Amino acid sequence: MRHLALTAVLAGFAGVAGAAPILSFGYTDLSGSFNLGTWQFNASASDTADLKTSGDVTRLVSPFGTANFDTGFVTASAFADVQLALTVSMIDAVTASGVGNIVLTDDDGDTIFATIAGEFSSGGSGIYYFTGLLSDVGSTGTEFNGTHGGSFDLDLPGDPPYWGAIVQLFIVTDSGFFAADFEGVSVQVSGEILPSPGSMALLATAGLLAVRRRKI
Repeated sequence: MRHLALTAVLAGFAGVAGAAPILSFGYTDLSGSFNLGTWQFNASASDTADLKTSGDVTRLVSPFGTANFDTGFVTASAFADVQLALTVSMIDAVTASGVGNIVLTDDDGDTIFATIAGEFSSGGSGIYYFTGLLSDVGSTGTEFNGTHGGSFDLDLPGDPPYWGAIVQLFIVTDSGFFAADFEGVSVQVSGEILPSPGSMALLATAGLLAVRRRKI
């Protein structure tokens, strides 16, 4: 599995943060929901008739490796999962802030985790974009294993916590911009992690990302 699109802006993190990305991840068809009463947005791995999550996590520095998570992996493993949670705060009619965290869990329970802070924006026609920074990125365990093959060493270069950027896209028609509850919405998420603290300028450049990962 690999990126279908990942702009040169994110690939150019070396010029912004002083080092090249060391890790990338991408998942398609997470199940997204929003609760207007609590202002919580969540997305998690799914294996239903409508949403079957797949994805991969790749170590971009030697020793290279990719952990593969094929369609519906969440029911093929006792541990593997993706959990993303953001508290939403409206800024205006077409933008909102989002603060929370993401946890990627591999086939035997090891994790990669990060704090998220960023901004949702409306593209019209029910399209939601989110661009944000990853901070306090860390991991548990020694090796990240895919449910459907592939693994890599979690002894990443540099000293944690790491930094990075994340983007996501989903579409909710006929609901208004965070104006009503929704659930079971297909959410696409992708990001890259750096070995050293990034600049807040990443938040602006992340808005130029167009990320879509799928199996080829």
